[in-house]
Amino acid sequence: MPGLVLFEGLPGSGKSTSASELAGWMAQGGALVDHWPESRPDHPVDLDQVAVLTDRDRERLGAAGPGWDRILSAVVEPSDGAWLVRSPQDRGLPSALAAALQALEVYDGDIDPEVHGRVLRESWRQFGAAAPPAATQVWECVFIQNPVCAFVARFDRPYDELADHVRSLAETVLDQDPALVYLDPGDPEEALRRAAAERPAAWLDFVVAYHTEQGYGLARGLRGFDGYVEFMRHRRELELTLIADLPIPVHVVETSTTSREESAASIREFARRHLRDTSVPTEGEGGVRPAAG
Repeated sequence: MPGLVLFEGLPGSGKSTSASELAGWMAQGGALVDHWPESRPDHPVDLDQVAVLTDRDRERLGAAGPGWDRILSAVVEPSDGAWLVRSPQDRGLPSALAAALQALEVYDGDIDPEVHGRVLRESWRQFGAAAPPAATQVWECVFIQNPVCAFVARFDRPYDELADHVRSLAETVLDQDPALVYLDPGDPEEALRRAAAERPAAWLDFVVAYHTEQGYGLARGLRGFDGYVEFMRHRRELELTLIADLPIPVHVVETSTTSREESAASIREFARRHLRDTSVPTEGEGGVRPAAG
């Protein structure tokens, strides 16, 4: 059953659990599945831990150290008028150059919002233009969560800009049969408190600072955990509006009123209806293939 299943929802809504369960169920049925959790630097379309350089950035860094122009020429790859360096901290680069590149990473670095959106769209376009993978793709967080974090939390851009970006991502992969599972916890405070209790304190410190000390939160004076909850209420409203106007099938699971078993069953039925049975594997071919690395 080749295709692309996207999992989205607020933190604590159960994206990772639900995506893993669906991938496992499909594999038991004989399908070959590639399951990609969030924050993978080798993701098929996402650019986590990737530095983005404009021509000016490349020229500036190339002249900043001995031999740096030659080094950059060996590690950069073009992307729609910009240059990418993947995982600069793992490339054996001079430490000062690696640090300079990390300061230009696509999700946390000092880059222009327009450049950010452009290189992400190009990455999705390249995936959509290629031959469909033999395995069904199950992706978490890269379709809506990451754009919302960038366009709203970081850059405080207007809704229309975010919506245009996300719709463009969907349109680039229409030939790959994308479908969206959106997990909606209702008012997010309970789910966020549960997630905070289950995850390391460093995670909570990071996400609170991310959503209150830059872009949207900073402009509106959000503070602490309460400010984080307020942002997530705003994010939920944005996302529910956004998914109602997408050119792909969408299945919304209201997790606050649906048991885990009922949610899993409804997601399986949605996947069964959506995915095309055009490549039934022979016995022994099925399986979940978490990416190596």
